[in-house]
Amino acid sequence: MIIKDANQSTFAKESVALPTPCNDVVYYPAKLVDLVTEERCTVFQILSQKSGLAYLVVIQPVITKIVLAGSKDSINEVYQAIPWSNHKIADGDHQFDYKESPSLEDLEDYFIHLKEQ
Repeated sequence: MIIKDANQSTFAKESVALPTPCNDVVYYPAKLVDLVTEERCTVFQILSQKSGLAYLVVIQPVITKIVLAGSKDSINEVYQAIPWSNHKIADGDHQFDYKESPSLEDLEDYFIHLKEQ
């Protein structure tokens, strides 16, 4: 499922709260927002505990948006196919994976092409 609407995110301590289309709220590290201020765009997958839906989320200047939704396995398959380098943010016992796009243009081109498939 492709998600067209942008979502409003809010900060919650060291995490950012992102409302989902399934009426849940998921959290990602606030450190990812810092990367945007350095002109770096990221993509990550996240799971709604409420609905079991997985989401592919893009953070780019001025906006954070969910670009795809689906089963945990299908979103993981799409995420793993993204050709950019994988990075990790360690937060205590937890680890958060994300991929960094080479540029905003590469990010936009990749997801435009993905939606055409």
